[in-house]
Amino acid sequence: MKAARWYGVKDVRVEEIPEQQVKPGMVKIRVEWCGICGTDLHEYLAGPIFLPSKEPHPLTNEKVPLVLGHEFAGEIVEIGESVTKFKVGDRVTVEPILNCGKCGACRSGIYNLCEKLGFHGLAGGGGGFSEYTLVKENMVHKLPDQMSYEQGVMVEPAAVAVHAIRQSKLQVGDKVAVFGAGPIGLLTIQAAKAAGASQIIAIELSVERREFAQKVGADIVLDPKSVDVVKEIQTLTNGGVDVSFEVAGVERVLN
Repeated sequence: MKAARWYGVKDVRVEEIPEQQVKPGMVKIRVEWCGICGTDLHEYLAGPIFLPSKEPHPLTNEKVPLVLGHEFAGEIVEIGESVTKFKVGDRVTVEPILNCGKCGACRSGIYNLCEKLGFHGLAGGGGGFSEYTLVKENMVHKLPDQMSYEQGVMVEPAAVAVHAIRQSKLQVGDKVAVFGAGPIGLLTIQAAKAAGASQIIAIELSVERREFAQKVGADIVLDPKSVDVVKEIQTLTNGGVDVSFEVAGVERVLN
């Protein structure tokens, strides 16, 4: 099967690799759509960051070259022994976390903090930049009939935004500031709107992203090059917002 594998900085090769054979407790997915995450771009431009390059990853026993891609959706074409939740033909998306299931975090249900944390498409075991891939049954989620595969790709990044809103304890009627209107920022705006925010202010340098922020639900969009953002927000909200989200990943913005 064809797959895109990371070999080094700016060295990702589309090549033929053996097709994975289904294993017990896993499903085989024919990938229909796969997103290119910012993490994939970081690995391409400056990796290895998450990719295991010197030592094999403890959960997969694999190291580079590895298949990339962790935001994907597709159709189940084969199920492994003991799989009960799915059948061939099911349309699904995936939760691309690899975890040990044994450490304290895993036993507490917060497997995203696993001591040996890895990611499908970054740590081995396959990836979404391939024709087929295997995923554990408990990390697969059915897509609603009305949701396209292309939309299914967005479930994983959308979950980041929804988790942020839930962690913030935002209340219906709260005023919100979202610093950064890239993909996750735009999803955070949508999640805040769905959670009942009464006013959403987006702060973004890019003209194109400011336009998108307005399309997806921002009530006010500010250009930090043209206004004093802190003073402007305090004026617009009569003292400040209830919740702020830093979604740019930039120290100056956080400060």
